[in-house]
This record gives sequence, C-alpha cells and structure tokens, in this order.
Amino acid sequence: MKKWLSHTNSTVLSVAVIGIFILLTLFLNSLGGFQLDLTSNKQYTLSDQSLTAIKNVKDDVNILVLTVENANNTVLNREVADMVEEYTKRSSKLKMKQYNLTQEPALASKYGITGSSIVLEQGDRHKVIDIASLFTANGDGSDGSYQFTGEEKLTQALMNLSSTETKKMVFLTGHEELSLDQMGTLRSSLEQNNVTTEELQLNQAGKVPEDADVLAIIGPQRDLSDAELTAVRTYMSNGGKLLLSLGFAEDMKSSWKNIDALIADYGVVDEHAVMVDNNQASTMGPLWVSPEYGSHAITDKLAQNKLYPMLSLSIALTSKEQDKYKLSPLMHSSNESYGETNISGLLQNETNNDKEVDIQGPVELGYAADTLDGKPKAVILGSSIFMQDSEIASGGNRDFILNTVNYLSEKQDGLTIRPRVQAGYEIAYLNGQQARTIFFVAIVAFPLIFVIIGVLLWWRRKRV
Repeated sequence: MKKWLSHTNSTVLSVAVIGIFILLTLFLNSLGGFQLDLTSNKQYTLSDQSLTAIKNVKDDVNILVLTVENANNTVLNREVADMVEEYTKRSSKLKMKQYNLTQEPALASKYGITGSSIVLEQGDRHKVIDIASLFTANGDGSDGSYQFTGEEKLTQALMNLSSTETKKMVFLTGHEELSLDQMGTLRSSLEQNNVTTEELQLNQAGKVPEDADVLAIIGPQRDLSDAELTAVRTYMSNGGKLLLSLGFAEDMKSSWKNIDALIADYGVVDEHAVMVDNNQASTMGPLWVSPEYGSHAITDKLAQNKLYPMLSLSIALTSKEQDKYKLSPLMHSSNESYGETNISGLLQNETNNDKEVDIQGPVELGYAADTLDGKPKAVILGSSIFMQDSEIASGGNRDFILNTVNYLSEKQDGLTIRPRVQAGYEIAYLNGQQARTIFFVAIVAFPLIFVIIGVLLWWRRKRV
C-alpha cells in the first residue's frame, strides 16, 4: 500500500509539473511581444519611435532580407534578420521573407541591387536599404567593435514607405559646387527620406523652380553672378528655403561678393578665415574640426546621442545684428582653435595664431535662420566637404545633414535613433584534440551522467 501511494504521489506530482509548464507556456505565448532583453546594450529593445512607426502601419508590408552568405558575414546577416524579426513580432501587417541573393537573381534584377539588402515592399512601392551601410567600425576598429544603425534606417524606411509626403531639393551648379555625383550617398539617403533631388543651372533656367522646397548651394568655388543673386533672392522672398554650405577657395575674400551678400541677408558674416584646431593636430590634422553643438531643433537630439560631425577646411562665421530673423548658432569650434586669415601662407603649410589678425576660438561654424514666428528659412554652414561620399560616413556627418534637410523642408517624420555599439566577434579555430574533447564532453559525457543519475533514482525507488 505504501509503495502504491508513493508511485501515485510521484505520478500526480509529475502531471502537475507538466501541467504548470504547459499553462505557463500558453500564458507567455498569449502575451505576444513580451520578452526580457538581457543583452548589455539592449540589442533587442526597439525605441519608442520605432514602436510608434510600427503601430502606424495600415497596409501590409513585405520585408525581404536578401543576403549573400559567406564565412565573413554570417553573424552580421543573422543580426539583421533578428532585428527585422523583432519588427514583425509587433505587427501582423509586417511579413518577413529571407532569401539567399545568389540564388535569386530575379529579385536582384527586380530591385536593382547587387549586394545584401533589405527591401520593404508595400503595394507597388518599395524602399531599399543597403545592409553594408548599417555597419560602421567603432573608433579605429582595432578592437573589432562596430556601430549598428539598422533600427534607425529600417524605421525611417518604414515611415517613408507609408508616407505620401514628398519634398524637392534643388542643387545649384555652375560654380564648381559639389555635384550630386560626388554626393551619391547623400542623394540616396534623401531619396529614401522621400526627398527628390535635381541639379539646377541657374544661368540657363533663369529662376529657381517654384516647387523647390529647398535650394542647396554646396561648396561653391566661384561667386554667383548679379543675375543669379537676384533670382535666388526672388525665390527666397516667395517662401523658399536655403541651404548654403561654403567651400574653400584661395581668393574667397576678394571674389565672393554676392555669396557674402546672400548670407548677410540672414545676419551671417563670412570671415574668410580657415579654421585651425590644435586639438585635432595629433589625430586628424589641424585643418579638421570636431565641433560642439549649439541648442537647436537640428542639433539637440544629435548632441544627446553624441553624434558630432567631422569637418575639414571649415570657414569661420560670425553674425551681425538684424531684425528679420532669429539666428541660432548650430556648432562651434574648440577654445584651442583659431581662424587663419593668411590663406596664402596656409597653402604653404605656414600657419601661426596671430591674435591681432586671426579669429580667436571658439568660432561659429554654422547658423540656422528662422523667421520670427519660428519657421525655418535658411541654414548657413562653414563647411561642405563632409557631405561628399568619402566623408559622409564619418562621425555624425550623415545624421547632421539629414536633420538639417528635414528641418528646412519641414518634414515631420525625420528621426535619429542612436546606433548600437556591438562588441567585435572573434572566430575560434580548434585543433583536432580540442574538437574531440568538446565532442566527448558535450555528446557523450553529459548525456551519460544524466543516464546514470536516472538509473540510480530508478533503482532507489524500486527498493522502496
């Protein structure tokens, strides 16, 4: 009788444990998106901006993860797939499909891609994200760590896919400005943000298109003509917005009469001095500046996330009193910097801080001019090289210029999500003896130990 009761109790206890496990599993499954993120950098926790964007998706979106698999990128591809899966867990409107790109040439041709990409497809519209652009080395990359910006770019693409809001940005040419061909990454980023781009030869067109939301003048080497200055001022007086980013030119002091007059309309003064920053002399070089931000809608989130741009050959700016616009400093150089006014000497690698002539730091490198009722009107920057393809991935360059364009064009869906810093992955190569030891312990020893324990428990119960 005692033996029968013992077996009955064991059976009831086992059934109870199994039942509790099943109920707990059903309960956790009913919670849907519930999960506990124990990773040190909260790798699987989406930001509030992303959760809001997911919630606002009204129509089905197919998210295609198209990857090229090899030994070097398996872990990174897995990280991208895991991130997309986190999105699909939170909305039945999002469907994930994963393909090996080398086995799906038709998909590569359909979307015009040549490398690993994420494609978001909604009806007849789609957005493409280059997976390689999601990963950048952290610092000098010596420790193998990297930044992962996948959440920001996927959320932005999701918002833009559903948005019907489009803006037009026109880039002035004819003065040796940076061309759109030299700013391919920026152009692609703008198009992903529903900002169309085109170039404008103002001498031929005669006027700035009325449907242009922003006129961009990026790194001009020669001055505007009188007729061009009049055309730009006409566009601005009719509600246009201006992004003017200065470029370095040896004779800028004597030759930039109309460019200087244009920025003076908004209270900005070009000091015709190139910034030299001794804080950067031992790293990037003295002609590089990593500025601090002023307080403005363009820069506040970037400052919080420590996304600072890296500028070179920057032109010192100051302001003058005027009563038409509210002028806000966007960024400034360090206390150890100065604006070199001797340009000919600078070109001969000769520069000394002459405190009686040179502009003493900290020096302003950018201003935002807003109307008195708080509407954006113009952004004047003292540097432009940071926008070209070779530099835009450095520091917060891309984030800064996209925030600037979003602000000027009054886009309501621009955002910045701090990139996650991931530790470097290392590959461990095992010799034959190590491999055999791991196999024996994992496949043979551990299971055998549990079998022995089970046999001993059975034998003990049998004797009771």
